[in-house]
Amino acid sequence: MPRRGIRFVGIVREEEGKPAAVAPTVAIPEPLHPSSALPDKPWIAVLPFVNMSGDPEQEYFSDGITEDIITDLSKVSMLHVLSRNTTFTFKGKAVEIGQIAQRLKVGHVIEGSVRKAGGRVRITAQLIDADKDSNIWGERYDRELNEIFAVQDEISQAIVAALKVRLLPEERKAIENRSTDNPKAYQLYLMGRHYYLRCSTRNLEVAIRFGQQALEIDPNYGRAWALIAGCQHLLHRRGKSEDGGLAAAERALSLDPTLAEAHAIKGRHLAQIGCYDEALAAHEESLRLEPDSFDVQFHFGLTCMKFGRHEAAIEHLERAAQLPEDDGWALILAATSYRALGRHDEFKPAARRALERIEREIALRLDNSNALVSGCIALAYLGEKERAMEWASRALIIEPDDALDRFNLAGAFALMDEPDQALDLLESCLRKAPPDDLAWITQDPDMLPLQDHPRYQALIAREEARLAAARAEEVNKAG
Repeated sequence: MPRRGIRFVGIVREEEGKPAAVAPTVAIPEPLHPSSALPDKPWIAVLPFVNMSGDPEQEYFSDGITEDIITDLSKVSMLHVLSRNTTFTFKGKAVEIGQIAQRLKVGHVIEGSVRKAGGRVRITAQLIDADKDSNIWGERYDRELNEIFAVQDEISQAIVAALKVRLLPEERKAIENRSTDNPKAYQLYLMGRHYYLRCSTRNLEVAIRFGQQALEIDPNYGRAWALIAGCQHLLHRRGKSEDGGLAAAERALSLDPTLAEAHAIKGRHLAQIGCYDEALAAHEESLRLEPDSFDVQFHFGLTCMKFGRHEAAIEHLERAAQLPEDDGWALILAATSYRALGRHDEFKPAARRALERIEREIALRLDNSNALVSGCIALAYLGEKERAMEWASRALIIEPDDALDRFNLAGAFALMDEPDQALDLLESCLRKAPPDDLAWITQDPDMLPLQDHPRYQALIAREEARLAAARAEEVNKAG
């Protein structure tokens, strides 16, 4: 368990005349909370800073400032800082600080606002002692936009000083490392990340363009390279890009080896092409750097599933599911692994938890095809066939040519005993999906109902032949 050691959970039986036998089970990480921390390590939640610019389009900037303050404070070894995914669930909600602190089990809360207009920015921030309901520190910064990095440094260091914790020289240096010293490149990166978090094909393509513009200003901007790597990887999985993001991730890491998201993307790409040891090494490094990152835990879980390590996959995916309260995919995938292991008493509850989250998301965004697809799988797991098929139909109308959506829906139809529709979807997605997806398809537990179907066997044989021919051609070119 990251930063906490190893916990054994199992049943020990001792039978007469036999050595003790152990029935192992996986320990699902519990939400980190102050009871597990040293008393001299304050727990902090940084709430999303309010956009006071009068322009909703500036939301990306206030969100970005919040994320960077979270990242900066997370580098201080004497603090425990909740992840962005956890605190952003309160974005736009009118909740009292005391209630938030009690729910998140933290002793201190940071809140603030950002006003950006023209070439100036005004940031207010305050540190609140939740137990005493009193302000420990507060400040307003009214500066030129090109001083934004200095303001962030001042805020982070002022909070550390107010909490009376020690800031090591290397931690101060890490906080001051912004990956770029160009405010314009930074703004473009923040806007790109804003689109990346929305995750649709169009938004990922827009995010890449913003990242590329940032790199035109500063070609050595590591975070921009990491952003592009993440977008390329997701588009590659959806059959929208030939580039899987490995080169961009490696470029990012050559500039800044501390970028956990770049290590995570590198791990996923290496896993897809079957490089087991290298993939796990990349994921372990991403976990060491940011154990409370949703992306880090989620990607590690996917790689474990890829290699059939379902116990480890459950550990990472359940941990990922604890970070944001609105994500359904981590729980869907955890349910898949529970089912693969025959742990049916945990399989359906995980699917039900996922569905509850997905229903909330769809109520907010009716056009979210990604949520509809994950919801279709959850409904198939729960035996709600009619509703699952309705959601599948809606998803395909909204996003008709997404290879990843079609693959996931194929699994859902296979589970619902609709082999013809499943195979139609599978065949159409294989035309666009990367060749290395074939190994994932043949190992996916949801595809098991299709494996004896003659059409499935012919389809897999055809794709294996195509993949072998492609590899032979690569070898010939290399020779």
